[in-house]
Amino acid sequence: MKKNVLSALLFAALCPFSSAQALLLQQAGVPFDIDPATLKVSVSDVVVNAPQAEQITSQLKATPAQASWYWPARNTYVTATAKGNDLQLSFTSDRPQVLSWFTLPPQIGVLQLAIGEGSRIPLDNADWQTYLIREQSTMDTNFDLKLPLWGLEHQGKVYSWIMLTPFSNKVSFAKVDRQLNMQAAHTFNQFNQGQSFDVLLHVGNSALSGAQRYREYLQQSGQFSTLREKMAVAPEGQKLIGASHLYLWGNGLLAPEDVQDWAGLMGYLQSPAGSALWQKLDTTAKSTLQQRQGREPEGWQKASLMESINAALVAQFPLAVTPDAPSFLQAQQQQALAVRQLAQRLLAKWLIPADQWGQGLSAPVINALAQVGLPRLWLGTDNWTAAFLQPQAIAQAKKAGYLVTSYDSYDTGIPPGLNDSWLTAQLPGDLREKCAIVRADGTKKPGFGGEGYYLNPACVLPFSQTRMRELIQLAGLNTLFLDVDGTGMVSDDYQPQHPTGAAQMAEARNARMAWFANTLKLPLGSEDGNAVTARYISFAHGMETWGFGWRDNDMRHNRASPYFLGAWWPNAQPATFFSPAKVKPLYRTVAFDPRYRLPLYQAVFHDAVINTHHWTMDNLKFSDVKTTRTLLSQLYNTPPLFNLSRGTLAARLPEIVKADARFRPLHAVLWDKALTDFRWLDNDGWVQQTTFSDGSVLRANFSDRRYQDLAPKSLQAQLANGQTLNFTD
Repeated sequence: MKKNVLSALLFAALCPFSSAQALLLQQAGVPFDIDPATLKVSVSDVVVNAPQAEQITSQLKATPAQASWYWPARNTYVTATAKGNDLQLSFTSDRPQVLSWFTLPPQIGVLQLAIGEGSRIPLDNADWQTYLIREQSTMDTNFDLKLPLWGLEHQGKVYSWIMLTPFSNKVSFAKVDRQLNMQAAHTFNQFNQGQSFDVLLHVGNSALSGAQRYREYLQQSGQFSTLREKMAVAPEGQKLIGASHLYLWGNGLLAPEDVQDWAGLMGYLQSPAGSALWQKLDTTAKSTLQQRQGREPEGWQKASLMESINAALVAQFPLAVTPDAPSFLQAQQQQALAVRQLAQRLLAKWLIPADQWGQGLSAPVINALAQVGLPRLWLGTDNWTAAFLQPQAIAQAKKAGYLVTSYDSYDTGIPPGLNDSWLTAQLPGDLREKCAIVRADGTKKPGFGGEGYYLNPACVLPFSQTRMRELIQLAGLNTLFLDVDGTGMVSDDYQPQHPTGAAQMAEARNARMAWFANTLKLPLGSEDGNAVTARYISFAHGMETWGFGWRDNDMRHNRASPYFLGAWWPNAQPATFFSPAKVKPLYRTVAFDPRYRLPLYQAVFHDAVINTHHWTMDNLKFSDVKTTRTLLSQLYNTPPLFNLSRGTLAARLPEIVKADARFRPLHAVLWDKALTDFRWLDNDGWVQQTTFSDGSVLRANFSDRRYQDLAPKSLQAQLANGQTLNFTD
C-alpha cells in the first residue's frame, strides 16, 4: 500500500498535469482502489463505479487513508477519504457545471433503489427495465428517491452510495447494448457552487446495510428524531400508536341518509316555499325532482340530488370577503354555521335530528367506529369545510380518543375564480405573485395541475403559520396533514427578491413543519415522508404504496379498462378512491411483487415516522394484490389506510376491524423499535423475515404453499415479550 501511494506522489510531482495512477486507500477496514483521473472505484477487485471521462489531474496529495487532487479542466477539487467500511468523496467547484461522477458497472446484477418503501431490482428483469427507462428515466435524489441512496448487490456484499449532499443530483437510466445503464450527476450552480458535494460509499454484508448506515449518519449529524422525542413535544401523537388511518369523504352538510321523508323534501323544493333553494339547484336535480313526482329517488339519484341541495344551501351565503382579507378563514367558518342554521330552519321537518347530519365526518360514522371497538384511529378529511360544518363530529371524535384533522397545503397559489373549491390554494394575491417560484429563464413556475404558481415556502412561511394556527383553533383539530412539504419536492428559485437554492427550500419546508410541531405541539403528518423532510413529522402517507401510473391512459382515462381507477365523482364518495381496480402487470411487478420489495425506508425511519399508503391507493383499491399488500404492511409493521364514506360504512367497517386486529397489537409493541434486519427464508423470495431492535421477529409467507410452520398467505409474529401471534388471510 505504501509503495502505491509513494508511486502516485512521485508520478504527480514529475507530471503535475497528467493523469494519476490509481490509489489504494484504507483505514482500519475495507481497501478502496480509486483512479483520480476517471473516478473508477474498486473494492477487492469488484468495480463499484465504472470509469468516467478521463480528466487531467494535478496537485495530487495522498496519505494511506486520504487523497486529494485537482481537475483543472473542470475547475474541480476532489478529496477521497477512507475510514472503516466507508469511502467519502467530496467535490468542490466554483464553476457552474454538471458533474457526471457515477456509472453503474456492467457486472452488477441487482440494484437497490429507494423507490417507495424500497426496491430490489434484478437488472435483467424486463418489467423493471421498461419501468425505469420509460417512467423513471431521470430521478432526483431528494424527491423521486425517498432515501438519497442506492445499493449494488454483488457476491454477498452490498455497495451503497449515499448522498450526504442530497440536493441537485440526478440519476438517469438508459439501455446500452441491451443492458440497463444508470448514471448520476451533480449540478453546481449559483446556489451551491463553492459548497462541497459529498457522497459516501459504504460496504456492507446485509440487504439493509446502506439504509442502516444512512440512519447512523442522520443520527450523528443531528438530523434524526424518534417518535418518542416527537411525542414528548406533542403528546397527542401517542394516539398514533396502533391507529389505522381513515380518510372520511364528503364536504357537504347533508348526506342522503339524513333524509327520513324524501317525498316531503322533494315536494317542498318544488313548492313556492322552497323557491330560494330551487333556483340554485342544478339542471339534473330539477329534472330528477320533476320526473319522480314525489316518488323516492333511486340510490344514485339521491347522491346527485343531495350534492345539488348542499350546493344550493351554500349559495344562499356567498362569501363577503376574498382571500386577500385576513378574515377569509373565519368567513368560511361563519358561512358553514349559517348554512347549518338555514338547513335546520327550512329542512329539519324531513330530516333526522341535526346532531346526526353529515357525510364522512359525522356522528353516525364516529359512533359506528367506536361501537365496533376501534380505540385508536387517525381520521382525515380532504377539506376543512367538513370540519366547519360538523363541529359536533370533531368533538365526538376527540372524545372517542381519535386524532382528527384536515388536509392543508401551501404549495400552490391560484387566482380567485379559477378553482374556488380548491380552498388551500386560495391565498392573498400579493403573496401569490411575490412568492411565486421563478425558473432560470425568468418565468414563474406553474402550480399543481398547471394552475396558478408554485410558491417558495420560505416566502409563504409567515402566512402559513398564521393560517395553520387559525385552522387548528377554528376547527378544533388535534393534528394536521400538511401536503407536499414532506415529499422532499424542492427546486431552485431565481426570484431576485428571494433567490433560493434547492437545499435552502428544503430547510424552509422543514422550518414550517418544525414550527407547527414545536409551537402548536400537535402531531404533524405529510405526504411521502422523504428522508430530507422527515425530521418533524410523526406520520406520512405514500411510502408503503406510492402513487404510480400517473400518465397511464388505462389507469387514468380509459373507462372501459379493468385498470381504470375511476372518476373523481361523486364528491362524497369519489369512484377513484372507492371503486376496486386491478393492477397492470408492469406495476404489479414494480410496486407489489414481494420478491422485489425491500424495507429500506423502515430500516431508517420505523421508530421515527409512521408511514402508510398513498391516499389514492388504500387497502381495498386493488382487488388482485389485496392480500400481498396486507402481508407487506404487517411484515414492515406499517398501518392500514382506508377511504370511508357514510354510504360505504356497512361494507367497509368489517375490513377496517379486521385490519385493526392485525396491526394494533403488533404496533403497540414495535412502534418505538428500529427495524434492524431483513432476510429471505426461501430461495425464491416468497418467504421473508424482519427483525426489530427488541428481538421481535416477523415472518411472512407470500406464496400459495406452506413453508415449514408458516401457512400460505400468512404472517407469524414472535415478539420479544414471549407472545406468538399468527395471522392468516
